[in-house]
Amino acid sequence: MRASDQLVPALATGTLAVLAVLPWGLPADGRFVLPFLPVVAIHYWSSRHPERLSAAVPFVAGLVVDVLSNGPLGYWPLIYLVSYMLGVEAHRFPASGPAARWAQFTGVLLALVIAAWCVASLYHFAISDWRPFAWAFWVTALSYPAIAFVLRALDPAPVRPANDRLVRGV
Repeated sequence: MRASDQLVPALATGTLAVLAVLPWGLPADGRFVLPFLPVVAIHYWSSRHPERLSAAVPFVAGLVVDVLSNGPLGYWPLIYLVSYMLGVEAHRFPASGPAARWAQFTGVLLALVIAAWCVASLYHFAISDWRPFAWAFWVTALSYPAIAFVLRALDPAPVRPANDRLVRGV
């Protein structure tokens, strides 16, 4: 495996993590959406090429988000690692076609947002407001096609269909 095969996913995930903590001038609910954007890259790489994305990348990206956003240390690394694990599991059930991959991501994202809400509620010892999480779900789900399009362009070796021999007529 070439170095670029692992460097591109790490840089893409790291770039989205840094973009997530930049001051965009958004309202509070809008700012909560941004840390979910690296989940798109984590899911893209872990569900298509789990060997190219080390678990250390989502962990470090989460630490970057926690430190630079002044959030509770460990929250985003946990969420990103859960996202990574769900993506690796999604790799076992390949989705063919953009709509199927988007549906698969939306299902994974729903489970992840519910888990993030539960962790936030446990952290605060109170039921957290669900509306920022719902907003983050919708914005992240709707941004998936655009971000995945860019990630696909950066992909050094796109995934071939599982039935590649049938596709080529061999």
